[in-house]
Amino acid sequence: NLNGIGKCLSRNWILKNITLEVQDGECLVLLGPSGCGKSTTLRIIAGLDRPTEGTIYIDDNEVTNLSPVKRNIGMVFQSYAIYPHLSVKDNLSLGMRIRLVKSNEINNRIFRVLSLMKMEHLINRKPNELSGGQRQRLALARALLRDPKIYLLDEPMSNLDAQLREELRPELRNLILGGSQPVVYVTHDQQEALSMATKIAVMKEGQIKQIGTPKDLYEIPNSTFVASFIGRPQINLLSQKDQILGIRPEDIYFDNQGIKGELLYFEWLGINKLIYIDTEYGIIRMLSPRKNEIPRTIKITWKHENEHKFDRETGLRII
Repeated sequence: NLNGIGKCLSRNWILKNITLEVQDGECLVLLGPSGCGKSTTLRIIAGLDRPTEGTIYIDDNEVTNLSPVKRNIGMVFQSYAIYPHLSVKDNLSLGMRIRLVKSNEINNRIFRVLSLMKMEHLINRKPNELSGGQRQRLALARALLRDPKIYLLDEPMSNLDAQLREELRPELRNLILGGSQPVVYVTHDQQEALSMATKIAVMKEGQIKQIGTPKDLYEIPNSTFVASFIGRPQINLLSQKDQILGIRPEDIYFDNQGIKGELLYFEWLGINKLIYIDTEYGIIRMLSPRKNEIPRTIKITWKHENEHKFDRETGLRII
């Protein structure tokens, strides 16, 4: 639990009133643009940074002033902290040997985590013989072997290529969410957030703008910022007199009685096309099946129940 966490550096508040709760077996994803305070929040939970105000509880015990070592946390950061002079196997076994885990148990757990990470063949390599992606997977493997009270993951897949990220996501989700420990996961990649999270906290400028399930944030975003950040292709935000109308590209369809527009261009997405249409409301994006031929002049519409309305001044949801 974080209660009213604030962090001030040189008179600038880089975190303001961060309050959140993560239950056992939950994965809370902190999502937001670079510099919004996601990693600082994680470092405060880990004990690497001290908050200026507020309190932190793990398992109902206050840990606000405890050192990182005493918090029993499994951490994976973007920069992988691994021992360069030890082999993959020794990097993984060291913590368990210190905790006096039996050697056959150590070997079983190492083999399981290495097969998950597709690294069994690298068991005797040193870190300088591994690629960046392999080193990141090693750091991830080591955190998974710790059996901590809470997992903290800071962009754990940022150094992996897209294909490997896609392969690892469901495996990582099963491994992390298969346990009882709470997980706090930082990413700026909303696809990763939507696939990993049981809850998402969308952050901007050191504050939580909305917190909820991926479904909640997609269906009922509380502001234009959250609406734009969750969902790809990005939502259309159309300016009207006193409000902004939000329509997702997937909710727009062709209709001969609809709004007239001119085809500007389209992007090929594989399963479908993302079409850009010039209308009286500005440029509108919509999805179309890949086999559809798209005419130059287009008429489109959407259902009223799929509209999201926001206040023009504040950007906050009206209905």
